[in-house]
Amino acid sequence: MSIPLTASRHTDATAGAHGDVILVGYDGSEESRKAVAIAAKRAGPADTVVPLHVTPSVSSWLGTPYYDREVEGATHAAGALLDEIEAIDTGAATVEPELIEGDPAEALLRVAQSRGAREIVIGSRGLGRFRSILGSVSHSLLEHADRPVVIVPKGAVDDDL
Repeated sequence: MSIPLTASRHTDATAGAHGDVILVGYDGSEESRKAVAIAAKRAGPADTVVPLHVTPSVSSWLGTPYYDREVEGATHAAGALLDEIEAIDTGAATVEPELIEGDPAEALLRVAQSRGAREIVIGSRGLGRFRSILGSVSHSLLEHADRPVVIVPKGAVDDDL
């Protein structure tokens, strides 16, 4: 038995209806914080920036009550991480953080498709070629995305993009 972990800070069904959605991979790192700020700068006045935090799937083999505690702990930790987005300078952009469970690249692709995102913005930690061989999120997005992927390089300044 698996209960999906999904949450949205905003439930307004019209959000993004008048503008585009820019999806941002957000894990709380400095690189992802920079990606949120840059996505906000790239957004138009009617656009919505959606920072998406993806938590790992909790194994159902834990059984109740351990499974419930793990889901609750993951939700609480992710909620605190999403609260940190409020400290990022996003200007006048509409920002709607979301939380979902799963593999980060797959979740970003799935949410981009369901929300009709114009583009996906992610930060790169600059871990090099060895990491990309193992299958980094940015590498996977570049291979499988059906829309533009903006990768904010490590050390980028807001004016770079």
